Amino acid sequence: MTEKNELLKLVIEVDDELIQEGAEPWQRPIGTYMKIAQRLHPGSSTTLENDPLFNAVNQIYSELYRSSDLHKPPMHIGAFMFRDVFFPIRIPLIVGTPAIKPVDFIDVPERQKKWLFNDQQSGFAFFDQVIDILDFVYGLDDINKISKLPSKTVEWWFLAKQQLEAAAATVLGSFNKYAVIQNCCISTELLLKGALMAKGINEETLKSKKQGYGHNLENLVYKTAQQLPNLDQKTVLFAVKQLPDYVESRYEAKDFSRLALGSFLMNTQFIGGEIIRQFSDRNFRKDFKATPDDPWILTHRTFPKQIK
Repeated sequence: MTEKNELLKLVIEVDDELIQEGAEPWQRPIGTYMKIAQRLHPGSSTTLENDPLFNAVNQIYSELYRSSDLHKPPMHIGAFMFRDVFFPIRIPLIVGTPAIKPVDFIDVPERQKKWLFNDQQSGFAFFDQVIDILDFVYGLDDINKISKLPSKTVEWWFLAKQQLEAAAATVLGSFNKYAVIQNCCISTELLLKGALMAKGINEETLKSKKQGYGHNLENLVYKTAQQLPNLDQKTVLFAVKQLPDYVESRYEAKDFSRLALGSFLMNTQFIGGEIIRQFSDRNFRKDFKATPDDPWILTHRTFPKQIK
């Protein structure tokens, strides 16, 4: 057996170990290298990029896995609907204070991108969605690190994030209508109830229909607004009213268009941003600076658009 085949066998063996330890695919090349290096050269402190073993392990991984498997995933993947077609919004890990270019968060052919941004209404809606998702994802990350809110609140908000990710994955892939509706309703309920719990409302009360809680999303908006005076109650209520009835949607198959499903998801992404902004210092809107070649003035929200 050649030296390369022996290393391949060892890489797969250590990769199996790391899988059992719960390491993500993108974490395993460096983890495998470190384990093998310690086995072969205990106590070694060779600089990674100068170590032939490091390069050899990475080469093997590039042959065993797809490139996408080995890249650190984004903080969140949402979705944006242009006309009736869905595009992913990938929220990257931002370190430091680099210039933020939202147009780079959407991966579409250049011609489609020009078409999207030539439509002013769609362009503003896209920027609003990016801002909402950024505030939601990074605000929640801050809240989790600070640990000043009830653990159940943070848990529910992370569950809401999972529901949003699942809804985005659905519209970007399988397009199961039932799943999208449920994801959006559950996410909205978790977001609102998490906020109420953060303000001292206990879990038992939040289950009570008699006290105006339960699964009634409109009631939950009113209750939440009473606790959060800076909440954009009017727009959140408008967004919630667009969602199907949560309980009915579990038992009745209704025929919703692609446009309606996209609206459900995008409205819920807005709600996520608006709720987390009440508990976080994040406000990406103020961080977006216009440039001479950038005609977008993002000081005011245009989505969700209320019909007067």
